[in-house]
Amino acid sequence: MESTSEVPDDDCQIADDAEKEALALKNFKETIAEIEGHLAHKAQLRSRIHTAIQSRPEESHFSRLDSSIKKNTAFVRKLKNFTEAQKESILKDINTLNLTKYISEVANAIVEAKLKMTDIASILQVCVVLHEKYADFSSQILEAWQKVLSFKKDEKISNPSKMRVDVRFYADLISCGVLTPKEGLPLLGSFLTNLIHGDKEEHNSATIILAFCKFCGEDYAGLVSQKLLKDAERFNLTLPTSNWLPPDKRQNVRNLLREYYSSLCKHLTQDHKELQNFERQNRRILQTKGELSNDRKEKQEALNQNFTKLLNMTQQFADILAEDLPELRQDLSPRDEECSVLELCENMSDQARETLNELLWENEEGRQFYENLPNLGVYLPNLVPKVPMEPVSLPDPAEQMIDIEKEAKEIEEGEQVKEDGDEDIKPAELEDDKEDADIPISLQSNKVLLDSFLTTLSACVNREMIDSAAIEFSTNLNTKHNRKKLVKALFTVQRTRLDLLPFYSRLVATLHPYIPEIATDLCNSLRQDFKYHVRKKDQINIETKVKIVRFIGELTKFGMYPRADTLQCFKQLLLNFAHHYIEMTCHLLETCGRFLLHQPDSHQRTKVYLDQMMRKKSMLASDSRYLTMIENAYYQVVPVDSSARSSHIKIRPPLHQYIRQLLFVELGNKGSTNKILKQLRKLNWKDNEVASYTIRCLTSAWKVKFPNIRTLAGVVAELTLYQEFVGHRVVDAVLEDIRWSLEFPISKFNQRRVSMAKYLAELYNYRMVESSVVFKVLYTCITFAVSFDHSIESELDQPDNLMRLRSVLTILDTCGVFFSSGLAKKRLDCYLVYLQYYYLYKRSLPIWTDDNPFPIAIDFGIKDTLLSLRPKLKPYKTVQEAADAVENLEKELMNKLSQAMPELQVDMELADDTLACIEEEVFIASYLSQRKTNPRFFITKDMEEGEEMREVDDDSINDEQSLSRSMSQMTTRGEATQPDDDIANEEATPRKAVCPEDDDFMAALDRMVAENIHEAYSRGKEASKAPAVDIAIPWQVKASLKKPGDGFDKNFLGDSIGGELGGALAAAEASSAAVASSPPSTALDNPTVNFVLMTRKGNKPQFKNLAVPSDSELAQNLRNREEAEKAEKERVKKLTLDFNERQEEEEFQDLYGGANRPAVHNVNRDRRGRFQHPKGVPDAELIFGGARRNR
Repeated sequence: MESTSEVPDDDCQIADDAEKEALALKNFKETIAEIEGHLAHKAQLRSRIHTAIQSRPEESHFSRLDSSIKKNTAFVRKLKNFTEAQKESILKDINTLNLTKYISEVANAIVEAKLKMTDIASILQVCVVLHEKYADFSSQILEAWQKVLSFKKDEKISNPSKMRVDVRFYADLISCGVLTPKEGLPLLGSFLTNLIHGDKEEHNSATIILAFCKFCGEDYAGLVSQKLLKDAERFNLTLPTSNWLPPDKRQNVRNLLREYYSSLCKHLTQDHKELQNFERQNRRILQTKGELSNDRKEKQEALNQNFTKLLNMTQQFADILAEDLPELRQDLSPRDEECSVLELCENMSDQARETLNELLWENEEGRQFYENLPNLGVYLPNLVPKVPMEPVSLPDPAEQMIDIEKEAKEIEEGEQVKEDGDEDIKPAELEDDKEDADIPISLQSNKVLLDSFLTTLSACVNREMIDSAAIEFSTNLNTKHNRKKLVKALFTVQRTRLDLLPFYSRLVATLHPYIPEIATDLCNSLRQDFKYHVRKKDQINIETKVKIVRFIGELTKFGMYPRADTLQCFKQLLLNFAHHYIEMTCHLLETCGRFLLHQPDSHQRTKVYLDQMMRKKSMLASDSRYLTMIENAYYQVVPVDSSARSSHIKIRPPLHQYIRQLLFVELGNKGSTNKILKQLRKLNWKDNEVASYTIRCLTSAWKVKFPNIRTLAGVVAELTLYQEFVGHRVVDAVLEDIRWSLEFPISKFNQRRVSMAKYLAELYNYRMVESSVVFKVLYTCITFAVSFDHSIESELDQPDNLMRLRSVLTILDTCGVFFSSGLAKKRLDCYLVYLQYYYLYKRSLPIWTDDNPFPIAIDFGIKDTLLSLRPKLKPYKTVQEAADAVENLEKELMNKLSQAMPELQVDMELADDTLACIEEEVFIASYLSQRKTNPRFFITKDMEEGEEMREVDDDSINDEQSLSRSMSQMTTRGEATQPDDDIANEEATPRKAVCPEDDDFMAALDRMVAENIHEAYSRGKEASKAPAVDIAIPWQVKASLKKPGDGFDKNFLGDSIGGELGGALAAAEASSAAVASSPPSTALDNPTVNFVLMTRKGNKPQFKNLAVPSDSELAQNLRNREEAEKAEKERVKKLTLDFNERQEEEEFQDLYGGANRPAVHNVNRDRRGRFQHPKGVPDAELIFGGARRNR
């Protein structure tokens, strides 16, 4: 019967084999037919091109075609974006367009097109058609390919994926006949030679050469895959070959490719050897240390990926070139490293043993406590050890790894593994004191001693006391009954006395060599009680459960509780990883987790269990207390490497530490501001290093408590009075930091962004920056790299990134209340329109859904800001409404600007979808133009805005203007960043035309203002002013008495007033400077001073010239008097300026001191005054109005 049943099975197998053989033959024939068709198609294209070249169309044919620039350029653009679907339309355009003048552009477009492998056949057909019609096409496309494929030997390819397609495309152009072998083969040969010879070590270009072998190897090297050769030998068939190239050239290409393959095999062998050595080192580290660093893990993953990629390419090369793969020898030496515990201990050196002890125990004291036990044989020489010291049999490492993998799957799936007798588990019950009544009277004293021993046992809280207790029990109380009593006392230790568990475990370990039943009974009781609590799954008696697992852990470290059983307890807790079991797991790891991890026989299993625990922790939905407990327990077992952390600790000089203490710790304390300011003033500001570090600390507002940022800004403002450069550098650094935070939106710097925004606003409050700078920052926050198109996502302003809005709200909440009048109020009104548009656009993005709502804090922040700054403002509700408001505002501003400055050419085209910054220069230009027309209005507005006018010199004004200009250039994108750019933009901005009339007008204006000031000043002191000695004469007389044509001399006119008799008092109006300024020749020829003597004859004054020698007493007295008056004026001027500077300094000190003092609120200010009834008769005229009032 058996023989008859086997025959049909054999027949079925033979039939299946025959069917498979026929299917393989059919597939092989189809492959041969495909190869023949490919070769025939190439030969047909070559013959077609050869025929078409002989009968190309004449020039008259092209004149009838369309030669328009628009259609030809569109055709070139279409070629640059070529796809297979566009082939028919492109072929149709070739027949209708005259491309004679655009052949070079067409060739470049074809070469530059980003093609795929599937597009090669279509683009080849297009090239064939172009080559048939235009004789210059082949030369032009060859010239374009020479730019792409010509590179040096050591030059790297920037885009290997495109080069892979380009090489195949160029090779197919040659094989199809578009390029003749004489023209195209030299370029292809030099490219392949340079590519192969320059890539024999790293093999970065292996994919390019592999693509050439796959698609063009048959034509250029006669390559046939190894599989096809085997099938041809199997079916006795002949493979078709290409005879297009001569055999010697194909052999050269084949030798070049085999040379590259040999270098690739060497590279693969080296990488395989390096990978095996690295894996062996990792296994050694795991066996000795118990863990691998992250750097080694990442390096191993990188090596595995590189080796896998290289092996895959080598296999493909071997199949195409019909070569054998290199032999990769497996290293068998790692088996010696996976040795057992005893082998490790026997072969371990002293240094390795010390390293293992450091891993097992936290310190030397702990090692002494758990390893150095007293020897009871010294005290009891007749006591024989009952525990045989037999070596522990260890499982095979391979089988152990298989078991660990199975257990890991069980833990991950949460499957409960039932053990024998699990259903009948009950709590551990020890024998009661029933036998105490049967004890003879002679042994009653022994019972008293035992009770006393057990009572004092709970007081043994150090090593010496517990060792003495072990010696006492072994010498005086070592009976069977007392041993049971001791086990019960140890097992029933109070659940709150966890501190006794290590000492009780040491007692058990000390007695174990001579009294092993104590350890055995105690471990069995603990094991049974542990299984009972795990099986019961209740949520009570957590302290008892913790006591049990910690007792098990302490006994494990003494070697009393088997490590395998402890790991089994760990596994059971992971299977029920919830609530109390999490706490039990954490306490077990805190007790003996480090010991289990660094023991060679339990290391792998413990590591797997720890990984499973962290994986389960990531899937927990528990409260934060459990998550914190798990992390603490894990990192207590696997501590973080402290060496890497300590290597990043900065060691600062004492002076730097003191500066940081002042600014980052003491700042903000009560009464510390003046002290910090005094200490900072004492620093050596001439030292560049000290000044730079102090300014860096003053700029680091994110390191200061948020409420103390205002105090920090006050310190900077006060310090600027003594060191002027501090304010400029701090402001520059703050603006630079804000700009940097916009260019690099890293989430961990969010708090820093808010702090710097707050700092900038506080600096404005202390008048360290101008309002224009603040508005530039505000506009930059909502415009820089912002996209208002839903289809375009900005990398610097992600849809879910709302830090820009938080920064804007922080600035407006801090200093927005001061933009309440004047030009600042108008600017804020304009900005709030743009802010609402940006906010509503961000809120309308599709990323915000019901599951991921828009943050409510931003909504309330916007509403509160608008309500506090503009209570009557009606907020916009939709994005479209805000966009319309922005467009209307921009139109209104442009209209006003064009009316105020018609000569300024302004681009009136408003962007549809982008929001551009309002340029500050536009406001300045309109402001200046309107100020010229109505200066009184703007002076009033400026005074309303609260801008106090100070007397400053020209240098300080220039410094402030340059500082403001630098801030403007830094914060506004697209503005000039170099001083030379202003010269380039002179033609685009209005400039002042210089003319002499303006100079004369300004000089006359200055004289008039000086005279008015002098007149107002002297008018108040006329009563106390002495009568003038000099009497001014009319200007007509001065003009008539001047000598005509005298270019150097100046008349010194003397005015005299006489009586009727002609007597006169001389009064002179002369200047010694005029004498000094006259030429020397004139002074020598005319050593006189000219006076005019005015006499009165009747009522008519008469004037006569009077020449007085310059060395006379009259002229000398006049000169001395004028010099004395000039010196007195200079002295009074200096005193006045010094007084004004001191007065301004005192006013600023009072202002700054009042800002730092706590505000005193008048609680009675808002109280309503008590009504007091007027006494007496009411005044009727006051109430109803009198007759005169009515009249």
